Amino acid sequence: MTVPSVAAGVKTWTVAFLLALAVPVHATVTGLKLEDLHGRKQAMSDYIGKGHWVIVNVWSPTCDFCVRELPNVERLYARHKDEGLIVLGVTVDYPSFGYGRIKIIKGFLSRHPLDYPIFLADLDLASRLIGHRLVGIPLTAIFHPDGRVLARWPGNINVREIEDFMKHYKKYTDGWILEQ
Repeated sequence: MTVPSVAAGVKTWTVAFLLALAVPVHATVTGLKLEDLHGRKQAMSDYIGKGHWVIVNVWSPTCDFCVRELPNVERLYARHKDEGLIVLGVTVDYPSFGYGRIKIIKGFLSRHPLDYPIFLADLDLASRLIGHRLVGIPLTAIFHPDGRVLARWPGNINVREIEDFMKHYKKYTDGWILEQ
């Protein structure tokens, strides 16, 4: 196998992996409200389906893999926030997947501030938001500007692959397809 075909194979596998996770469905964000760090309920529909790509990162400050992933999420947001990319952090209690514990989250964020909104959830709320049963964290969901969940990325994100995914998702006649 030549080097170009290996690279093409990796790209094809990555696209196939994301599409297998995608099953484009509209998340049940209409009416779904999550609590922010100040105790205010915020409608997720205020962010999702408003004409911008939205990345939802489900994590916990007590999850080592999640904490290691946060610099990648920050890097993705920093590169594209001026283009309108919205990133939302959704924290759950780990390992119980219960409601995120505000004291632990605020303590973590005081040492490692994040530049995007953070919300609290439990397993059921996070599952409703991403349109699929949450089975592990970290998990990153990619929402199309029209509000559909296009992909759910389990584990640590690869910034370049997510950028490529959003870049190559183009309008095609009456629907949306992934350009290859």
